[in-house]
Amino acid sequence: MPDIKLIENTDYGIIDNMLNELVEEDQVYKDKETVVSVMKNLAVHERFQFKVKRSSATRYHLMCVDDNCAWSFKSSAVYKANIFKVRSYNNNHTCGYGERYLTQRQATSGVIASIVKDKYVNSKKVYTANDIIEDMQKQHGVEASYMKAWRAKEITMAMIRNPSDSYKELPRYLYMLEHTNPGTVTKLHKSEDGCLLYAYVSLYASIKGWENCRLIMVVDRSFLKAAYKGTILTACTQDGAGKILPLAYAIVDSENNKSWEWFFVQIKGTFGVREGMCIVSDRNESIFNATKAVYPEVPHCICMFHLWQNVKRTFKKHHKQLKEIFFALARAYTIEEFDYHMREMCKIDSRV
Repeated sequence: MPDIKLIENTDYGIIDNMLNELVEEDQVYKDKETVVSVMKNLAVHERFQFKVKRSSATRYHLMCVDDNCAWSFKSSAVYKANIFKVRSYNNNHTCGYGERYLTQRQATSGVIASIVKDKYVNSKKVYTANDIIEDMQKQHGVEASYMKAWRAKEITMAMIRNPSDSYKELPRYLYMLEHTNPGTVTKLHKSEDGCLLYAYVSLYASIKGWENCRLIMVVDRSFLKAAYKGTILTACTQDGAGKILPLAYAIVDSENNKSWEWFFVQIKGTFGVREGMCIVSDRNESIFNATKAVYPEVPHCICMFHLWQNVKRTFKKHHKQLKEIFFALARAYTIEEFDYHMREMCKIDSRV
């Protein structure tokens, strides 16, 4: 409890600035993470190096990289709380120049990110990894590799433009999409705890274009590799010249029966059902289940290229012999021609 009273009477209060450059005894920091960041930034700013002597949930002790140097720093938690207090700090280096300046182990990508963060506040300003390398050399005498500078840039971008905050803007974005593109259809579906589950977009240009395209709707999916993962589902078609026209897309949690069925329900509500249309996909079971539930009256076809990849992967030994026959089979327009090519394939490998 005496420590708590001391904090109340200190001139500094509780410090939460991770770039604080004035370190003194009896200072109190918000948490250990802040202390660690302050000391790493201080080492880069004042061009010295330290090594961690002791680090735990309640202790953070440092010493110079030269064991014979007098420089030291000790901090510890205040009364089992998260806040950390500087217990002792000797800022006098008695080591040689080479030990202190030869390299800079404290200049991690995270530390560099905190130093250059202000450069990315203006989204219109271009500040590259090479710019980071140049500035760190000129201003702090630190040699940073391109990869370290690139990682620092990525960390900074995540700090300034938090992706989770962007998700909060999604309803506004969808509203403006419909407002600026009249006739556009968007849907947003959330989970019970209010998190994004599915989002659907179909622009008016695509909806209008469907009226003059071939009655073929090709659906597929691709995995997203951003921080929050997920899957994008797409639907497209072909115009009279054989060019691809995107129809709609949806961002979903994963590829499963529920997500595909939700996607097809939105597509049916947007584009309806036209006589003679068909749906084309790979052999994904979830797509089969969803089309049976939502489009029971529409034929479901298999993409010959997806199917060939399956054949090629499964029958590696004979795939070169099978290729020409397979595509002749896939393009057969009569039952007789189809059966003929089927017999040819069975002679090569009956398992096909």
